[in-house]
Amino acid sequence: MLKRLSGIIEHAWRGGASRSSSASGRSTRQPFFSRLRAKYDAANTTLDNMKHWSRADGLSAAAANSPDVRRTLRNRSRYEVANNSYLPNSLRTLDSTFEHQWFWDGHEHVDPAKEANAQKIRLSNHTTTLAIEFARQGRDWETELKQRAKELELMHQLGLSLDSNFVDTDVHEDKDDHDDQEQTVQQAT
Repeated sequence: MLKRLSGIIEHAWRGGASRSSSASGRSTRQPFFSRLRAKYDAANTTLDNMKHWSRADGLSAAAANSPDVRRTLRNRSRYEVANNSYLPNSLRTLDSTFEHQWFWDGHEHVDPAKEANAQKIRLSNHTTTLAIEFARQGRDWETELKQRAKELELMHQLGLSLDSNFVDTDVHEDKDDHDDQEQTVQQAT
């Protein structure tokens, strides 16, 4: 299997004989080194490898690569991952304690009055949430609500009016009003 894998990797790095560059003689996918030389050291017993393992208390490359050793290492790594014994207790629950959200840039509506009225209707009909509406503007709803609470508290401390009667919150456009204005302009001329 390792020979097959190394053959696949070598073929991928060479890129095939038909793709060679005429200027350099190399394939367009081939890097500056001649080919990828990556091997599993314990699988191939070379003279250097045999010398190395012979000095290690009678162990050999074949013994280190035996199914029993691989099974032991695999089981040990699975145990470590399952029990997180290498992590402090404070870091074991990081995934559940950290929440994140993505915010993209908001887009300005062509007619802000119509958008404000539509937003008011969506919120009153419960077809949207503040999180969704603030996200459309590229803002975090929790941050904005905390800021609004600070503003309202300061307005109350300063004795400023919290009454919004002076602001027309029901924004709508009537064609009849526009037609009436045109008729009065025509009558005046």
